[in-house]
Amino acid sequence: MIFDIGMHEGQDTDFYLRKGFKVVAVEANPALAESAARRFATAIASAQLTIVNKAIADVPGTIDFYINEKLSAWGTASRDWMKRNAKLGAPSTIIEVPTISMADLFGAYGMPYFMKVDIEGYDQLCIRALIDRDDRPDFTSIESHAWLYDETVADLELLRQAGYTKFKIIPQHDIMRQRPPTKSLEGLAIDYAFVGGSSGLFGRELPGRWMSFDETCARYRHIYRNVRMVGMHNGRFRDVKNRYVKAALNRVFAGGTGWYDTHATS
Repeated sequence: MIFDIGMHEGQDTDFYLRKGFKVVAVEANPALAESAARRFATAIASAQLTIVNKAIADVPGTIDFYINEKLSAWGTASRDWMKRNAKLGAPSTIIEVPTISMADLFGAYGMPYFMKVDIEGYDQLCIRALIDRDDRPDFTSIESHAWLYDETVADLELLRQAGYTKFKIIPQHDIMRQRPPTKSLEGLAIDYAFVGGSSGLFGRELPGRWMSFDETCARYRHIYRNVRMVGMHNGRFRDVKNRYVKAALNRVFAGGTGWYDTHATS
């Protein structure tokens, strides 16, 4: 079983289902959840997929959710992230949505093999829920913020407290170049082309080697040096207009314009 926390338009859920996994997909935006329910009606009918149309929070109840008017992927329950998005020219509309805690999610559906988390500023809630538990997903992934090195290190610290010791940094801007291996290491062997917004491969099929906590921090330190130069949100040279100069800067500070996921295992 896989938890797809932050299903969005179902890009990842589609991959997990095709790989033969049972999926519990959490999506706070009711319009996106309804659209996914139509798209995956067959998987829902066969009980391979369950969609939970709620936001992750510390306790059950309701919470304000900010639907971004420019990019649906920037929907968030974080007021701070909503303000960041507004400063980038992407305002939001506020709605109220029901919530579910991670403890209740685990209680209702069990512990997944892999847990993908991408809920725009609330990823830490999902990882904190694993601390001091006897069980945890074999693999998990969270989005790195592409804002500040210290925020990403804080996420790594939480993953370490949750019992994870090995990490991989996966550039999300290169996901469409990934392909599942011919000899499957996770689920069914399938031919699959990832679309924009996908999280890509997971678990034993991830490219690259697993790194220690210190190695991962060092790698992110290098990445964020480049992000500070050309990063899409706060890079010093992000507003350069000349396309030749911009291309040269992007080559010098390679990887600084993209964003990353951190994958973790024990």
